[in-house]
Amino acid sequence: MKAQVAGSRKVTKVVITRSRKGNAELARSLRAVGLEPIPVDTIEFLPPEDWSSVDASLRALGEFDWLLITSPTGAEFFARRMRELSLAVPWSGKPAVAAVGEKTSAALQRAGTKVDFVPTQYLTRVLAEQLPRGRGNRLLVLRADVGDPEFAAALERGGFRVTDLTIYRTSPVAGVGEGATDPALGDADAIVFASPSAVEAFMRRHVPASAASEMTNRLLAVCIGPVTAKAARDRGFARILTPKTHTIESLVQELGKATARREAE
Repeated sequence: MKAQVAGSRKVTKVVITRSRKGNAELARSLRAVGLEPIPVDTIEFLPPEDWSSVDASLRALGEFDWLLITSPTGAEFFARRMRELSLAVPWSGKPAVAAVGEKTSAALQRAGTKVDFVPTQYLTRVLAEQLPRGRGNRLLVLRADVGDPEFAAALERGGFRVTDLTIYRTSPVAGVGEGATDPALGDADAIVFASPSAVEAFMRRHVPASAASEMTNRLLAVCIGPVTAKAARDRGFARILTPKTHTIESLVQELGKATARREAE
């Protein structure tokens, strides 16, 4: 049974464009709401090319007032590096820990790190606005190499002293080859993007320039948040859906509600 989304064409087959692990998790969720996922692995997560700056900061962690982690992947790389350096988790005293989103918080807590603050919206911009000012102003931010530079700038404007470091790199996965369109995309109705880097990797590696216009006009782009939506819009996607809450769960729920509405007709 197909679903009507945002008053546009029916949706039943959804391209998903995360890492291999992320696609496997998202595929299960989409099948549970009656949609057929088409996994296209677009990105993989790699360690920094040079750990020296991160290692020095982790060994001096108690000198920071706040530690900020912006994604579950960042939480996993942080926990792994702390183990590799034989550094204690949990710790007593500073720093307090902030996480963008409940999934990031849960990933940190599974690894033994107590989380002190999660912003009301799952956006780094909102975290920068809401982070409490009373615990000190020295921040260590650990995130992807493709993180929004405006995040650190917003924190600095708020009076924080920011050490902004790459805890992991986002690398595109090889596509189908230059001049070819991924055959899996032929009868897709929508595409899910969970990051701007996924938008770029998909368009560069899986869609030749000659087919880009047809693809971006045909597929509904379902984007996790406004930054990702902007990246999709800049790449030419004409129809974009963004959930009010910027999480994968909310994104799936939006598509699931559309499925339920169509089945009730």
